[in-house]
Amino acid sequence: MKRFFLKEYARELSKKIDPDKAQEFAPTEGIEAKSYPGCTSHFSVMDKEGNVVVQTQTIRNWWGCGVVVPGYGFIMNNTMADFSPKVGVRTTQGLAYGMANAVRPGKTPLSSMSPTIVLKDGVPVLAVGSAGGPRIITSTLQLIVNTLDYGMMMEPATRAPHMCCLTLDQGLELEDGFSPDTERLLKEKGHKIIETGSYGELLVMPNGIMRIGDKFFPAGCNRADGGGGALTEFGTTAIDGIVFE
Repeated sequence: MKRFFLKEYARELSKKIDPDKAQEFAPTEGIEAKSYPGCTSHFSVMDKEGNVVVQTQTIRNWWGCGVVVPGYGFIMNNTMADFSPKVGVRTTQGLAYGMANAVRPGKTPLSSMSPTIVLKDGVPVLAVGSAGGPRIITSTLQLIVNTLDYGMMMEPATRAPHMCCLTLDQGLELEDGFSPDTERLLKEKGHKIIETGSYGELLVMPNGIMRIGDKFFPAGCNRADGGGGALTEFGTTAIDGIVFE
């Protein structure tokens, strides 16, 4: 984006202008808006007093139900789509639980949102969660296992390759980063390995905060915008090591 402030770039654009002729101008290449196919967000917050908030928020599918609340500007969700319309029929996110998830009065539809607080001796040590539809549960679980069982810090834990198995029939999804030996062992156990697409990544966006003593270690994944940050005693905000006033 720095080129927008360069005089050389301004001169380059000005040469395309013809005062005597109307023209069609296309956007400059390389400035296209990023598109993240998703509709869920998650944040985790801790403070030195021991207060913790974790929240996962979603409108379900893109643009929810398409209805904007007049005067407030936010979109209503379409979470009714989380119900199984018929026994054995999967939801749009690939889940099916028969009559347990059937449409019935007074019921709440299936949800994968899993904002989690982990305590040790009554003290919060982890605040974790994720966006990613039905993969939220496995994503959050992996954060917990990688940090508590395998001793990973929060940042490498959020960026570790993700695996997810919704059902045996749907297969085991593996992001790029698992070794051929690991894939072979999983196949021998009966798993059907599923490719994750051209970028080798699943639509999971975990983030979290680890507390060790009086120190906090926040981190966000590198699959989407966002990151780990802190409010400093000087009134500034530090995000991924960069301080903003």
